[in-house]
Amino acid sequence: MKRWMVYIVPLALGFAACNNAGTQNNSDTTLPSDTGVTDDMARDANRDILPSDSLRDDAKNLVKAAEDGLFEVRLSTDAQGKANAASVKTLAKHMQTAHEKVNKELVELANQKSIILPTAISDGQSKDIGNIMEKSGKDFDKAFVDKLESAHKDAIDLFEKGADKSEDPDIKAFFAKHLPELRSHLDMVKKEKDKLK
Repeated sequence: MKRWMVYIVPLALGFAACNNAGTQNNSDTTLPSDTGVTDDMARDANRDILPSDSLRDDAKNLVKAAEDGLFEVRLSTDAQGKANAASVKTLAKHMQTAHEKVNKELVELANQKSIILPTAISDGQSKDIGNIMEKSGKDFDKAFVDKLESAHKDAIDLFEKGADKSEDPDIKAFFAKHLPELRSHLDMVKKEKDKLK
């Protein structure tokens, strides 16, 4: 089973990337199409095909960044139809668009490095989104913004680690490039959180 995944998933991701290159689907929460690959499956496949421990560590960070990116797009997309405050809707739309762009770049980099990425969020992340979506009004806005804040703090930690410790220069550059934007996102989220108090 594992061997088939090693050969099929890169092809599936490659074809999906080509097919989606010219289209924008706001409800798409995948990298770039949901083939059902979880982060655990991606890590196992990368362990089988990547030659060195250092590249495997770089791959683990990319896998984590991909799963977190999927989560942010899905959460932000869902929030746009549920948010109470207009400014929260605007924030959600900004986050969706920005993270879709980063996700696309991440897929291209992973394909160049023969790293397999997850195409689906974890069950835990799906449950987190479901719990937030059960809320309404100002309670929803607060829960959404709180989750964005914690997600961006985690992302900044991951990207700082990647920018500092990645062995592959292209992967290192990817993490370093996106750190300022993530910090800017966190500032935006904190300002919105202050408005909701």
